[in-house]
Amino acid sequence: MIYFLNEYLMGLNSGLEYTEINRIKLLKNNHVPAKIVTRDYNQELHRNMKTLGVEDDDMVNMFDYFQHAEHIETPKVLKTIDLNLPKAYEIDQGADFSRVTDGDRVVADVHFADGTYGQVAYVNYFDAYMNIAKTEFYDWRGFKSMDKYFTPTGAPVAEFIFTPEGKRVYESYYMNDVNGNPVNSLLKLIDYKGEDYNFDNLDELFTFFLDELNRRDGSHQTFIADRPAQTNTPMMNMVTLAHKYVSLPIVHGVDPHDQVHSAFDPAYATVFGPRIDELDGIIVMTQAQKRDLSKHLNHPQTPIYVIPGAVVLNSTRNEPHVLYRNRVQDRLLFVGRLTPDKQVDRLIRAVQIISQKIPSVTLDIYGYGSAEDVNGLKKLAQDLKVDQLVHFKGFVYDLTTVYNQAGLFVSASRSDAMPLAMVEAMAHGLPAVAYASHYGPSEIIDDKQNGRLIAEGDEDVFLFSRAVIDLLSDPDLLAKYSDKAYEIGDRYSEEHVLADWQLLLEHEK
Repeated sequence: MIYFLNEYLMGLNSGLEYTEINRIKLLKNNHVPAKIVTRDYNQELHRNMKTLGVEDDDMVNMFDYFQHAEHIETPKVLKTIDLNLPKAYEIDQGADFSRVTDGDRVVADVHFADGTYGQVAYVNYFDAYMNIAKTEFYDWRGFKSMDKYFTPTGAPVAEFIFTPEGKRVYESYYMNDVNGNPVNSLLKLIDYKGEDYNFDNLDELFTFFLDELNRRDGSHQTFIADRPAQTNTPMMNMVTLAHKYVSLPIVHGVDPHDQVHSAFDPAYATVFGPRIDELDGIIVMTQAQKRDLSKHLNHPQTPIYVIPGAVVLNSTRNEPHVLYRNRVQDRLLFVGRLTPDKQVDRLIRAVQIISQKIPSVTLDIYGYGSAEDVNGLKKLAQDLKVDQLVHFKGFVYDLTTVYNQAGLFVSASRSDAMPLAMVEAMAHGLPAVAYASHYGPSEIIDDKQNGRLIAEGDEDVFLFSRAVIDLLSDPDLLAKYSDKAYEIGDRYSEEHVLADWQLLLEHEK
């Protein structure tokens, strides 16, 4: 069994989570047993899984495991009436929550899951002064999964987690650190296999859980730490015999322009230090990163495997191609998180320059970010007077139609180990323009064949804008680029990426 270790699977995710989902589909299609492992408690995990096309057998969550809730045969849609509140209580039904009162006193607010008609998500119980004293959290599948208690000032005190049958299986307690901030001081498994276990922090509990997974499968299973800050150390601290790999979803050095000599990203400092010999191998997504990391580590005893994070499934490759003349040719497309490192502000500045030559140009931005970052980008578009040309579309899971309609994919990211959205867009025939940054764009885009690579450091975005203008001014050339872009599906096909995984798996025999 291959276990891909992560922190969470949310409604909104980064490229890392989609990389894992594509891996699972690839390996499942080819009969290689694999699961995504998540650490954090999430009452809506199985709702997110359904949205993302992830089945119960594709994933194991740590709290699901200890709750004996990996599989629920008959999920329920829990409504307020199912909470068995005292008959004397009055319930005032609202759109987002129901208020529960006992005479003049407010007892509780029953909050509903987003996008549902009255499905219970959590219940806030109040003390006599309307402070939240306890919150009950309800799993998406219809059972109470956690109680969380608070002080009158709102600080957390304790958390209790339950099985679907209501048995308490986990407790955690809080204390204040030296700065007065609440932190977990004790985590406890209750009656786990007949014993109680205490842990000082979540990392220790996660390590215990990983060892239990390994024991359940007969040990010597394969564990791949995908999200470095949360999974590297717990995996390294496992005591059972296992194959351990670290996967790099990001560049490894703190200086994006010098990946051979700059200090390692702090998330990798431990595993690439004295404990590197405990690894069975390291996984990177491009040959260029392998070359730089090999020089940086200077440790040939630890093999480095190149396995692309992107895989174009056969179902996508078999879709009919869209003729370029049927696209909205002046529509630029960006897909990704709206964070400073993606430099979406450069794309907005580029639109201002491009629109002077091509007034019909537009930029559709798909993705999510903090309210501060998104509002900052919207203000920039207004300040540059291109807010009518730049459209913020939010997060959309299935972008097939979007890819098939746009004219050009654009990215200004300062570094990206493997931009999944770029591969997806090109697999749908969308040429790309991006900076030649470490590492993915330089390996994905063949300059002047299926897109354009712009030298990094073009701070005034003139060269970037000039490349887009040239392409949009030559539809025949873009049509040729589009035909070449479709060929990315062959490079990152199931067969090719599976062959890369087989090299790693053969090493373990």
